[in-house]
Amino acid sequence: MSETLNDARHYSLANVDTFWAAGNPVVLPISGTPSCTLDIHPASGAITLTTPFAPPEPDVAKWRNITFKPVVSDDGDLAKLTVFVDDNLHGAYGLLTSIADELQIEGEPLAVAVASAIQRHRGMFAGKAGLSPDKEVGLFGELLVLEYLVNKIGAGPAVASWQGPLSEEHDFVFGEVHLEIKTTSGEQRRHMMHGFTQLVPLRGVPLNLVSIQLTRSNIEGGRTLAQLVSQIRAKSGGHRPKVDEALEAIGWKDDDAELYSTFWAKRSEFRAYDVDVRFPALTLARLNPVVPNIKVVSDLSYRVDVTHFQNHTLPGALAGLVEAPEIAK
Repeated sequence: MSETLNDARHYSLANVDTFWAAGNPVVLPISGTPSCTLDIHPASGAITLTTPFAPPEPDVAKWRNITFKPVVSDDGDLAKLTVFVDDNLHGAYGLLTSIADELQIEGEPLAVAVASAIQRHRGMFAGKAGLSPDKEVGLFGELLVLEYLVNKIGAGPAVASWQGPLSEEHDFVFGEVHLEIKTTSGEQRRHMMHGFTQLVPLRGVPLNLVSIQLTRSNIEGGRTLAQLVSQIRAKSGGHRPKVDEALEAIGWKDDDAELYSTFWAKRSEFRAYDVDVRFPALTLARLNPVVPNIKVVSDLSYRVDVTHFQNHTLPGALAGLVEAPEIAK
């Protein structure tokens, strides 16, 4: 008889190490009700717990290394919880046996059993951080601009123009104009600015702030950030490596895609605003004469409401990106 843990319910960690080292798949039944089996699969680097499924589904989207899949079989609806070992075989095994104990001993529903067990094994399943809500909305806005450009001027020039995440340039750089993209989910066009240089024109090229307003939508009328990323990648063709590099620089991770469940749609048409001498940009050149020792200030963030500013057109192929200004009567 194998040495076991948890009052002889489970195989010992030493036995699990032996199974894993052998490299062959092994199915271990766990005695009790409801039925539970562990499928140890060294080749795929994973262990799967299979048990009867009854809604609601366990919420595992925000956790790394664990996935849930409902399966219809001849034995009825089944739940398959898979944990990817990732150099922590004992942690993966411990989590799944804890879920089995919650189901069979405590009589908890599957969703509760999974949540309780994860709380006891948080070290292995550190929560996915993902992008902050502001960064999610900001990236969505930049990708909408990139999508427009890909459709209008082609993937190569469009992807090459997207500079913001990778350099000290503005978000999109063209010979005749630079674009700084600002996106909000609010009803007003209030946008956060960061630092002293974000709104400084470079090399004498005019700078425009492009204001984007998003609103929460649904599957029929909007897209999630993950869907938009996938569509941009598909449209980028051979230029996708540059897109992926920029996404990584922003903080996008494919493993976190499920975290972005909000469907977004345009609230209004995009608008462009000249960042000229009348625009309220806080730059060192403007602050130096009035703020003593301004050079010792290292961080600066401020919000600008451009809702009632006069918008402008953009040159050339960019004209269709933004709403044309109203003509005064």
